[in-house]
Amino acid sequence: MNDKTSTAYDTIELFGLTETADDLPIPSDDELRDAIMRETFEALFSGMVNTGLHREIEPIAHGLASLIFRRRNAADKALTAHSDTLRGLIRAEDGSEIVTMQIEDTQAKADRARDLRDALDLMAETAAQCYELQTGAAFLPAAGGRRSRMSHLSGAVFEARQWLETHERQQAAQFEIEGTPLALAGDRDWSDHTYIWDTLDKIRVRFRDSYASDLILYHKADRKGVDAIAAAWARSRNVPQVTFQPNWRAFGKAAGFKAIDQMLDTPKPLGGVVIFGSTGIALNLADKAEAKGIKAMRIEKPKT
Repeated sequence: MNDKTSTAYDTIELFGLTETADDLPIPSDDELRDAIMRETFEALFSGMVNTGLHREIEPIAHGLASLIFRRRNAADKALTAHSDTLRGLIRAEDGSEIVTMQIEDTQAKADRARDLRDALDLMAETAAQCYELQTGAAFLPAAGGRRSRMSHLSGAVFEARQWLETHERQQAAQFEIEGTPLALAGDRDWSDHTYIWDTLDKIRVRFRDSYASDLILYHKADRKGVDAIAAAWARSRNVPQVTFQPNWRAFGKAAGFKAIDQMLDTPKPLGGVVIFGSTGIALNLADKAEAKGIKAMRIEKPKT
């Protein structure tokens, strides 16, 4: 038993079955061939040899092998369905977080369906071999063909993987932009556009003087408040932007703080941090930046 399988079973023994079938590991190829299929045939039919049940060995063995082939075919249809969904999502991809998340989720389901199909494929072929050894007759499934589909990769899954690889390259390319990053965060209810624009104009001049390069704006891409105002400023000034959108689905309430950590851990060192207001996420960005020796400018909201 491999370490991954052993760990899963140890967890079940300690805490009970807390995972769904989709979370549990699929047995290794050796286990599928030997511990599952070959031992099953041996245990089921060895006691029937040279008994009054001997003539039942062939139809029962054929039925068992055919059943596994039918399950293999069902798994292959499920993989095709996920692949078709991926193809549609890829064609509908518009850069939005929702579609990207749907692609990632469907990709994960397709990967799991492929692993299951491949496992059943190996079990089906092993069952066919066991039938032939047990009966001396060639095995043909009751329905469909026996052709192995191992290592088969549908065009849609390949297309999805290519899309994801391209997407990741595009994300990485953002950090190759010439300039020095400025990380920004602030209140969602901030509405004074002029104050933020004037401040960012001054910081931009300071960056040019200090780093001999223009700045790159890092932010969380919030559609309200400081992020939205700063994004509009960057578009107006032709300043490059890199967005770190919180993954709420993956990290829940901690997603905003995870996005802050990503800003601070990019390959390109930050030239500074500016926060407008006093939200927890903004203050967290300033504190973590200063802990790394990065200067943080803290700007209080103007009193009305």
